Amino acid sequence: MKSKLGSIHTLVGVAAAGVMFGVGATVLAADVANKLAITRSHSDMKGFYGGSGETPEARAKAKTLGVTKYEDDAKVGGGGADQTVLVDNDVVRVNLVSFKKGFVRPGAQLRKHDQLLVYLDQGAFTIQKTGNQTPVAKPEPQRLLPGSSVFHYRDTVVSESRIDEDYRVLFIEMKK
Repeated sequence: MKSKLGSIHTLVGVAAAGVMFGVGATVLAADVANKLAITRSHSDMKGFYGGSGETPEARAKAKTLGVTKYEDDAKVGGGGADQTVLVDNDVVRVNLVSFKKGFVRPGAQLRKHDQLLVYLDQGAFTIQKTGNQTPVAKPEPQRLLPGSSVFHYRDTVVSESRIDEDYRVLFIEMKK
């Protein structure tokens, strides 16, 4: 167990250093996506995965949905799943979220900050509802490899997801 905790602490340290670098890049860049390698495939491991909701068109459409409620600070990332705050200061917050099979992460909320998710285990979930609780016609299970990372812009809409298998993920919020 100590080995796993040591690994998690090392990963958090590396992630925090990366976040500090990322925050500096964000300050210098008009658009984070222009400075980071954003891929549209959740499995090619060629950069940060930016889902279909992160495109300029999808972000513009999301603003018309009427979703105005932000995620509850106490539940950011996990939406009520078990989580531990590892770092929280005025620049960054890092939550270790442990999703359990069958948990439904609520949607129809906005992200307060840019987020980088780093999957410690294989992510296994199915998006059930998008936007303002619109059911997905043909839900497809998503699988993200351990070490995969996903980027979400602030003010994008969280989709409702069902967790298909237990997994852990670091939610790194860049506050500034």
